Amino acid sequence: MTAVVQYFFVTLAALALLAGCAGSGTVSEGSAPLVIVDETLPLPKEGERLNMRAIKRISRLAKSESLLVARHERNQLLLADIDASTLVAIDSQLAWFSGDVILADQLLEKLARDNTAALDYVLSEQEQRSALTGDWLTAAKRLFHLSRRGSAGRQSDTVSDQLFAYLLRLDSAILHEQLQDTESPDWRRWLAMQVAYRQGLEAFSAWQRQKNALPQSPAIPRHLTQWTQSRDLERITLLLPLEGTLAAAGEAVLSGAMAQLYTLFPDPRSRPALSAMDSTRTDDVRTAYRQATEDGADLVIGPLTKTDVTRLRQLAQRPVPVIALNQTDDLPDRPARDWISLSLAPEDEARQIADIAFGRACRNAIVIAADTQRGLRLLTAFEQRWTGRGGKLRGRLLIDDPAETNEAMGKLLGSGSSDQRIRSVERAFDLPVDARGRGRTDFECIFMLAPDPATARTWRPLLVFHMTGDVPVYATSAINDGDDDTRNRDLNGVMFVETPAMLPPNTGSRLTRLKALGQDAITLALHWEQAAATDYWIIQGETGVLRRKKNGSVERALELATFDGSQIRSRPLR
Repeated sequence: MTAVVQYFFVTLAALALLAGCAGSGTVSEGSAPLVIVDETLPLPKEGERLNMRAIKRISRLAKSESLLVARHERNQLLLADIDASTLVAIDSQLAWFSGDVILADQLLEKLARDNTAALDYVLSEQEQRSALTGDWLTAAKRLFHLSRRGSAGRQSDTVSDQLFAYLLRLDSAILHEQLQDTESPDWRRWLAMQVAYRQGLEAFSAWQRQKNALPQSPAIPRHLTQWTQSRDLERITLLLPLEGTLAAAGEAVLSGAMAQLYTLFPDPRSRPALSAMDSTRTDDVRTAYRQATEDGADLVIGPLTKTDVTRLRQLAQRPVPVIALNQTDDLPDRPARDWISLSLAPEDEARQIADIAFGRACRNAIVIAADTQRGLRLLTAFEQRWTGRGGKLRGRLLIDDPAETNEAMGKLLGSGSSDQRIRSVERAFDLPVDARGRGRTDFECIFMLAPDPATARTWRPLLVFHMTGDVPVYATSAINDGDDDTRNRDLNGVMFVETPAMLPPNTGSRLTRLKALGQDAITLALHWEQAAATDYWIIQGETGVLRRKKNGSVERALELATFDGSQIRSRPLR
């Protein structure tokens, strides 16, 4: 009997023992033990080549089907006498998809320690997992190490862009701390480059002119060259609703754009001219756009409404680039050269909370959303990202009638049927039963896609009532209106993503996000060529960290926050 097959039977015996000790309690698939780390088990051998096809196949099964299917396939490989290095890599993947991130990390470290031939695989896995958990520093260091080994498995431009994006996500204090502590010359250059970039174009250009400033391995991202060589803008025109029901929204965007322009260009001699056109004074926004081009605009920001954005998108010829402030429903897959869509799209937030929860080891979830067009859009975006990561949905609830929310949640969370059984016992014996229903235990987190703060303040207490008070709850920025309201205590502990402009020490209102949208539109205008040259994160904006995708839409990465009593607190991703 080979050592690997012995490993199989030892693992099965351990699983059987644990199952027997568990009694009759229900154990969810995601919490089932995977392997027992024991130094007596076979070790990876130096020089063993990983069977990447087997690793990818079993990982795909864990994501698309189930952990049980993936483990069965893993055991079939084990019986076929697969090498120990590949087995440890597979076990690390399965531990990761089961939510045991500590064991997953331990197995990677074991693999790297015992078989240096697997180091590239280990570094790549550590990079990707660190990025998903929000540990940007570790992700950057792992990618830097991979690139220095010449084995990142990606094009050099992609590696440079990705490394820059990781460092962009770092807190400035951590960035400066790393700059002071590092002994690696090229790593120091990368950190110094990031510090200079955050200080603006003038500071970056001065840093770039210093002797031996530029990093060599990996090289400076090419998109930075696009930024430093971008053409100057002389006239920017905003198409905004400045009358009617959306006047306050349009004025907030205009205020943000003007404030950002004056901040970035304190010298009026170098400041681009800024003008605004009222989009409500014409029946067709395309007419306003043509007027702006005839008036000499170098770039147009707006319009703001989805209807107007759709109309302008349909225009066959757009000689002047556009930064639209909303998104069309049908974003094209083809590249868009003269178009950027910057919006406060809630779908970005739904996808991000899925990533954050998965990075925090939740693998089995319940989701609650409003049964509206917007609610369904959020739910679709969330589910696609959640299942794409490998998360499992144990229940979903669409709420259309507030009067039935309590009963619907009771059924979803399993406490309703349990309470009903208790009441049946009380009626049968005509005696009060000193007990309370017990809810289901097959999920580790809840996604509360509430459409507004009032609804969220209704849903959250019901979740607590149905015995899920200690289960992490994730939400979007829709639950925060910026008001210092004592009723927000009902949201205590809920984690949500929020635009930086709405987080302390800033004080926000319902128009603060729109003002931030105007600020970021100006920033994007000055990074137009750079944004078009990469798919990775390049801007720390007021609405979030920004990147432009190939179809022209801008994705935002927001910050994590929580309600502490009625107050908002920023919460690091780690």
